[in-house]
Amino acid sequence: MKRAMMWGVSGLLVVGLVSLAIAHPGLIDEQSSVARAAVEKSFPGAVIKDWQPAPMQGLYMFSLNHDERIFFVDASGRYLLAQAALFDIEKQKNLTQEFILHKRQEIIGNVSLDNAILYKPAKHVEGAPKKPLLVFDDPDCPFCRELHGEVKQLVGAGVPVAIMLHPVERIHKGATQKSVNIWCASDRVEALDLALSGKPVPEVKSCETPIEQNLQLARQLGGGPTPYIVFPDGRTVSGKRSAGELMALLGMAPTVSQQLLQ
Repeated sequence: MKRAMMWGVSGLLVVGLVSLAIAHPGLIDEQSSVARAAVEKSFPGAVIKDWQPAPMQGLYMFSLNHDERIFFVDASGRYLLAQAALFDIEKQKNLTQEFILHKRQEIIGNVSLDNAILYKPAKHVEGAPKKPLLVFDDPDCPFCRELHGEVKQLVGAGVPVAIMLHPVERIHKGATQKSVNIWCASDRVEALDLALSGKPVPEVKSCETPIEQNLQLARQLGGGPTPYIVFPDGRTVSGKRSAGELMALLGMAPTVSQQLLQ
């Protein structure tokens, strides 16, 4: 009985040490502790995230705050690689990109669609993604307006799309208030359709909006210029793209009308 209890305690101790090593590598790995301390000193006040040994021996990889960029530091903490792409030549893989996509997938998995204006297909289409594409739109962005017609085609082809209002006030003065009017409208889809067709959006009583959260989310996802499109697997593209091109990136065949118009 005592021996069984001792084995049980030992097992728990091993599990605890493994968990500790995963959650706090600096407490177990002396080199990691040195490297991390150097990073903390170089970036005072920054939050170090996703700290872990890099696939290449002698390096650690991490991100800072809500920045999507990946950094590498050597075990001594002296040398830092910023925005570096680490490749596995044997497997022909971009390991940094895989890490970024995995991070994005985690973020996307926690996105609340309550903060989006959702365009739902009438029915599910075989091969179409079940999770929506995220599209960050500025209501006064000319490329967002060009994309909107393609978004309607995507939805018609069975692809759900979640529009996240993302006004860029420094470029389009008044875009933030227009976004508020869209979000606070009784029919958000109708108001967004008006804005992205270049028509005025009626003024409405202001309400609480997710605009600031959307701006922060776009930054976390590597946000480029609007329109910014994020696929469910974490891939991203910026600018106006045709529905056919986006469907191809989703692994879907173009519709008959798209094939005829090519």
